[in-house]
Amino acid sequence: MNKKFTTKLQSIMGKFASNKVLSSISNGIIRLLPVTMVGSICAIFQNLAFNGYQTFLKQSGIGNILNAGVALSTNLISMYVLISLAYEYAGKLNGNKINAVIMAVMSFFMLTPIGNFTVKKAAISGLDLSYLGAKGMFVAMVVSLLITYIYCKLEKNKKLTIKMPASVPPAVSTSFPALIPAIIIGAGVLVIRFLFTLTPWNDIHNMLYTLIQTPLEHLGRSIWALLFLLFLSEVLWFFGIHGSMATSAITYTLYQPLELQNLAAFSAGHALPNIITLSFIDVFKGSRHLALAVLLLIICHSRHMKSVGKVAVVPALFGISEPMKFGIPMILNPVLFIPMTLTPVVNVAMAYFATYFNLIPRMTGIRIPWNFLIVSGFLAGDWRTAVLQVLQFIVDLAMYYPFVKFLDKQMQKRELDGIAEVESK
Repeated sequence: MNKKFTTKLQSIMGKFASNKVLSSISNGIIRLLPVTMVGSICAIFQNLAFNGYQTFLKQSGIGNILNAGVALSTNLISMYVLISLAYEYAGKLNGNKINAVIMAVMSFFMLTPIGNFTVKKAAISGLDLSYLGAKGMFVAMVVSLLITYIYCKLEKNKKLTIKMPASVPPAVSTSFPALIPAIIIGAGVLVIRFLFTLTPWNDIHNMLYTLIQTPLEHLGRSIWALLFLLFLSEVLWFFGIHGSMATSAITYTLYQPLELQNLAAFSAGHALPNIITLSFIDVFKGSRHLALAVLLLIICHSRHMKSVGKVAVVPALFGISEPMKFGIPMILNPVLFIPMTLTPVVNVAMAYFATYFNLIPRMTGIRIPWNFLIVSGFLAGDWRTAVLQVLQFIVDLAMYYPFVKFLDKQMQKRELDGIAEVESK
């Protein structure tokens, strides 16, 4: 392997992964896992199909409580994205995090159209909740990052800072530096809102959803785009770059909205619109790490490979591969390049076509915290999903077997040569 090429690639991808905007998107959305888990748990209990259970939910009023749990968590995901990304990005820009969040929330509401609705024959003005859910997620991302950047720049301009005497309480004095930046941002956002009324889209939500989010969702629904992304992630791992982290901003941007669409449809009792979602990727990348760890334990004879297998098998049960990535190592190991890069591609392709032909159910959008073989299949789908995971595990074993066997023989030879060299001394 060309060392100069490897170093250059690591440098480029290192800069990509450490980019403030991309890392803010990645870290900010990952921070929302508790929110999506709350919504997922409520959706599970809301839709259990036991005899008499749904009647009990209606009569007891618990169904309304569970529905509120979904509606006020995942169905308001844009608000959580807005807050989380603004907070994360402000921290990277060394700005006031709380003020940045407030500016972002204010700007988002100013740009969101107010609709007129009729409730029990009464005319009511208010926000369409769809703009606060998955439909408005891309707008929330753009607004949070752009407004946070502008605010942090304005905040650091001493000419725009109002300094208060030392005798003024801290709660008051800390709000004044944000006063002029807030006025500038508010005025600018209101001008932008007015300008959008002169366009065919009428507001920023319609424009971004039509021009950007909808094409992105179509791209996200493409199995070929996903397979390429999975392959790229493993190629980056091969060069010592954390592939999942490097591609996480793209993954979450493409597949989080699709996940939330499925969860909303599941909660409402409607047909699930998407095959590919975040939970689809998590559940069906397959237990390739567990397959490799099992092979290290069962078929390997070299002490090194056996030792790595013993250390790696328990983490591999939960989809953690670092003990093997650095222990075998898999990084820059040409022997394992083919199975390392192709097993997730084959696993996801199997799951996609199984779902497409209705052999297994679509993912409901309920997130499973750990991709534990068979268990995650039952929780995310049903017994057919668990069976597919077992089949994937067998395929992974078959794909890794010849390469692990070959690598084991190499390791054995090195160990024997090392013993012979020591004895000769």
